[in-house]
Amino acid sequence: MRWPLAALPPVCLLVEGGAVNSGEQLCLACGLCCDGTLFDLVKLEPGDDAAKLKALGLPVVISRGKTPVARFPQPCSALCADRTCRLYAARPWQCRTFECKLFKDAKAGRVTFAAALTLVKQARRRADQVRRLLRALGDADEHRALGERCHRTSERLESGHADEAAKSTFADLSTALHRLKLLLHGRFYTRNETGSK
Repeated sequence: MRWPLAALPPVCLLVEGGAVNSGEQLCLACGLCCDGTLFDLVKLEPGDDAAKLKALGLPVVISRGKTPVARFPQPCSALCADRTCRLYAARPWQCRTFECKLFKDAKAGRVTFAAALTLVKQARRRADQVRRLLRALGDADEHRALGERCHRTSERLESGHADEAAKSTFADLSTALHRLKLLLHGRFYTRNETGSK
């Protein structure tokens, strides 16, 4: 299996109504852990080869400081339109080991794969709605994580330079983002997982 990309169209790879019976199929229908919906960045671990990942095209940045931290932003530049990963064999440790709560629940039989797929579709629709509202408010930077885009838009509009139509759209964005976060926190995040993998 290869992993999923950002700014994906809201289509599912599986035929509508098709059976999902494996974690691989569920991940390929989802991609939220790679497309900037769940996480803003991925931190590299000591065993990850930052230079190799950078040579393979990941925009790895190493922070300056006493303890440098290597990371790359989400959406992941290795995520393809079909939600596979062009670097799957060389993916970092965090990407190799991450399993969202929904995946774990499906794998353990606490939820069927079909029910999990329904939740994935719901989350993708909610994330797509947030992206549409961000574009309507002038943020079309699809190469940035959803959380970062929402934060920037909020700061810009709360600075007082918004007309009534923008304020109304921003209210819709706030509601849509809240609905998305409720679903993500309830069904996708495991404990202590927000912002980065």
